[in-house]
Amino acid sequence: MLAVLGALFANGLIAVLKLLAALVTGSSGMMAEALHSVADTTNQVFLLLGLRFYQRPASTKHPFGYGKERFFWSFIAAIFIFGVGATYAVYEGIDKLAHPHAPTNLKWAYWVLGISFVLESGSIGLAIYQEVKEAHHEGLTFGQYLRESKDPTAKTVLFEDSAALLGILIATGGLILTQYQVGGSAGAYWDGVASILIGLVLAVVAFVLARSSRGLLLGESANPKSIEAIKRAIESHPNVDNVVELLTMHLAPKEILINSQIKLRPGLKTEDVESTIEEVETRIKQAEPK
Repeated sequence: MLAVLGALFANGLIAVLKLLAALVTGSSGMMAEALHSVADTTNQVFLLLGLRFYQRPASTKHPFGYGKERFFWSFIAAIFIFGVGATYAVYEGIDKLAHPHAPTNLKWAYWVLGISFVLESGSIGLAIYQEVKEAHHEGLTFGQYLRESKDPTAKTVLFEDSAALLGILIATGGLILTQYQVGGSAGAYWDGVASILIGLVLAVVAFVLARSSRGLLLGESANPKSIEAIKRAIESHPNVDNVVELLTMHLAPKEILINSQIKLRPGLKTEDVESTIEEVETRIKQAEPK
């Protein structure tokens, strides 16, 4: 939640500054960055909706609860990054290449990009701090947590902020190359090229985030480490011969549904079977709190 709120504040302020700079300078790279920040700001609202709605209690219509709200709103955020940020940035760049003109008042653009870089750095620093803290809680390294975590909210913030920092560097490079007319008469085209590159960065980020959220929406299983821990917990009971089948599915980032077919030791009475099942469930929850 803290990382999302930090990103919302930073991106909202940055979007206003970039939009003003784009209007003052006439830079397509700055306009692409402005739309980038508008998309990021809107996405933080989507992520907050997911954090709000997924906490609703289970109902008759949704007996497994609303945990997948987190996955849904993260998917919407990814689509929004592509539909608004990437598409418009590429369009703006192509239009600038078709009608090249050098941006003006570049000092305003440089100031805004510098301020944006500082704010985005603070936002991504907060997101990384949250991720590292969560990774330590899970007993994982930061890299392992990024690969194995089923929390799309934190990943979305981290990927968005990383793309934002890269976008700022690309926009700055485009303005510098344009200002000094690198390439002679072709110098006016650099601003448009920067806009297209920003759009491509956003498209890649959107694809990665959408694929991750899509897998979770379709019913992605727990990671191999969790599955192995669950299987060992079941087979550790003296009345269990072996696990015939073990199916898992994430209902939320930290909530796993388990469906297991097990073979019990022959000759058990009904009351022994009932007590064995209860004890196996307890062992599973101890081995994997999710």
